[in-house]
Amino acid sequence: MYIIRGSQNIPDSFRGGAVTIGNFDGVHCGHQAIFAALQERARLDDLPTVAITFEPHPRRLIRPNNPPVRITGVRGKARWMERYGVDAMFILRFSRTLASLDAESFVRRYLVEDLGVRVVRVGYNFRFGARGTGDIATLSAFGKRWGFEVHEQPPHVLAGDTVSSTRIREAIHACEFATAEQLLGRPFEIEGRVGSGQKRGRGLGFPTANLGLSGLLHPPSGVYVVEGWIGGEWVPAVANVGTNPTFGDEGLHLEAHMLAPCGDLYRKVLRIRFLAHLRSEVRFSGPDALIAQITEDVNQAKCFFASRHEQAQES
Repeated sequence: MYIIRGSQNIPDSFRGGAVTIGNFDGVHCGHQAIFAALQERARLDDLPTVAITFEPHPRRLIRPNNPPVRITGVRGKARWMERYGVDAMFILRFSRTLASLDAESFVRRYLVEDLGVRVVRVGYNFRFGARGTGDIATLSAFGKRWGFEVHEQPPHVLAGDTVSSTRIREAIHACEFATAEQLLGRPFEIEGRVGSGQKRGRGLGFPTANLGLSGLLHPPSGVYVVEGWIGGEWVPAVANVGTNPTFGDEGLHLEAHMLAPCGDLYRKVLRIRFLAHLRSEVRFSGPDALIAQITEDVNQAKCFFASRHEQAQES
């Protein structure tokens, strides 16, 4: 995946290509359908494919009192776009200046002058330009003026409902991981760099890798069966999302205890994918009660993975 930041950094090899535009938060099945259709058209003329996206999320600027929690950060967005066949991601810094650009100025500057696009494919509900005044019809009119094709992607429907980032957020908030996996086309993940915690887990006999959750979509406080992507494979684990009420900690974070040796993870980027909810987070009377419960959580997680392994062998 080639990541472009700034118009001055666009290589000639990515000009004159097939382009899509959007936030693509989650890079879910609906987005994947856009990418697949874009690739199909691009192959006809051997065109590069480019996804234009925005950082930070536009709603963080437009609605600062109600910013969205991110399903995927930039790192994850780039990885999944590459997985689904996009050649380059062109990141536009979403600022008040960009937000104030009218629809025509946006198209002329970024699509015509910067990228010299030949094909544009966007979702059925695509809006652009200051206050969202531009739509598919507006874009098609500009395409006729400046010589590029415009294609509209219809809604992607699963189980009778349109796939959307909102539906994914609702599923995660309800701990409906199987539903989220259907919408995403893969298990839901949280990704971040492992930071230093209080090291209580090590002292209790259950060392953990700690990830911050600020601004990221996450399930409610509780204990979960998860897997961590370490050394090129998924390692079974159990994780707590919460604030450690037993010790009176502050701030929400994720603590993952790996069920197999994995070495020191401090400062490494870690992906945690969620598989099942075990229990809610509770406050215990002291370390002994907490150790007993963690032991039970670990045993339940091991049973989960053993059962899954048996089902995989039977199938």
